[in-house]
Amino acid sequence: MRRPGTLGLLALVAFAAAACGRCGGGSAPVAGAGPRPVAVVNGEPIMAEALARELRQIRAGGDGEPVTAPLRKRVLDDLVDRALLLQQARARSIAIDQDQVERAFLRVRGEYPGTYFDDLLARERLSQAELKARLKEQLTVERLFHDEVFPRVLIPPGDVEKWYADHPADFSEPERVRVLQVVVSNRDEAVTLRDKLRRDPSRFAEVARASSIAPEGKNGGELGWIGRGTGFPEVFDVCFSLPVNYVSDVVPSPYGYHVFRVVERKAASKRTLDQARGEITERLLRDRRALAQEEYLAALRARATTQIDEAALAAVNP
Repeated sequence: MRRPGTLGLLALVAFAAAACGRCGGGSAPVAGAGPRPVAVVNGEPIMAEALARELRQIRAGGDGEPVTAPLRKRVLDDLVDRALLLQQARARSIAIDQDQVERAFLRVRGEYPGTYFDDLLARERLSQAELKARLKEQLTVERLFHDEVFPRVLIPPGDVEKWYADHPADFSEPERVRVLQVVVSNRDEAVTLRDKLRRDPSRFAEVARASSIAPEGKNGGELGWIGRGTGFPEVFDVCFSLPVNYVSDVVPSPYGYHVFRVVERKAASKRTLDQARGEITERLLRDRRALAQEEYLAALRARATTQIDEAALAAVNP
């Protein structure tokens, strides 16, 4: 199942279509789908049109996946999961007020410029009311997880320390230098520019703008911060042997002849456990919440009574 979270409009369109189909609304019935449900979950039907519209959304997404029996089953499983979560939310008296729905709708709409939002709804034959209904479902599921699942997920301090110890590369910063360069197409010109710049390194940016054939020349030759082994190491690693503000000798490469100047240097460093604690905690919390959601849903599946009409399922074509 897709995990709840902040969704783009295309995903919400698909969810809204499925929700409306389950409730008996939406477009005219699809040929061959029939009016009967493809599944019944704890007494609640999932209609063939819900599955057909979700399959249409997958095909409209442009991935070209053919409608096969495994795809129908996978999409139906998503619909069953969603039904189980909404049933559980109702059992827990979880309610989302309309103000929350309207605010979520405005956030989603704000992600799309101009008339693109309304054009997309029209193309998908989806009304704003139907989209808001799906947003309400999405917010309901998020509240269910927030109330029922997330409070059980704790990150002991020892787990943070273990992650830090097990992933040292995540918190290490290699030595870096900030570099300017001039690149020209022949060695004689590069030697002339090198000698000129060694007499007056402060003119490096001016010379780069006037003479460099590299794209950053117009910005004064500013390459920014680079680490050892960047690009062609045999070319750029020479910068790590240069004192700050010293102009290098001419360095050939497949692109021409380079002259470098290092303007700033940062030594290799490593963030401390205290500096990294917040990031590690957030990562562990995110991963464990996702696992807890899956376990919660698995428990709902295990307790559910679900009947699938295999003939109706096989007849669904978008």
